[in-house]
Amino acid sequence: MKTGMVYLKPAEIADLAGLPEDEVREYLHAHPDLFRGRSIGPVRLYAPASVETVKRLAEEAAGGEEQRPVAATVKPAGEAAAAEELEPSPVTLAYLEARDLKGQVARQALEIEALRAELERQRRELTGEIAALEERLAAGEKKTSLIAEWVDYFDFEIGQLKRPFFERLAGKKS
Repeated sequence: MKTGMVYLKPAEIADLAGLPEDEVREYLHAHPDLFRGRSIGPVRLYAPASVETVKRLAEEAAGGEEQRPVAATVKPAGEAAAAEELEPSPVTLAYLEARDLKGQVARQALEIEALRAELERQRRELTGEIAALEERLAAGEKKTSLIAEWVDYFDFEIGQLKRPFFERLAGKKS
């Protein structure tokens, strides 16, 4: 299974192989023909099968010099080796998937944070609009209340004017 990022850094190879990073870097520099990879600027990235190759080199180096030479037991990563290249171990595949998922989770976390910020901005904006509308409503209610008072006053005055003249005069004296 191929994931989006199928190349490993030397530090990742060291983690997966369970070896010190310096030792892995020594193997990578001492046997460049055994490792397939690519360069991106000054950075060199290696294929997942490099983990198994580094493990074999470490095992052979630990076995001592009475065994065959290291370079003879591990086949170079040429075109013939590419055809019969070992499939990365399940641990390496799981590591690659976890790395891809970590990147996806980080991107999703950034998207979620951007959405939260947008929602917070919209909430502040809507809160301001609600406050302005409440002010307008309060001003309108005050104006309506004032108009209602004037309407009541004029209704009372018109009611007084509709009464007969002498009744109005008698009502004012008492």
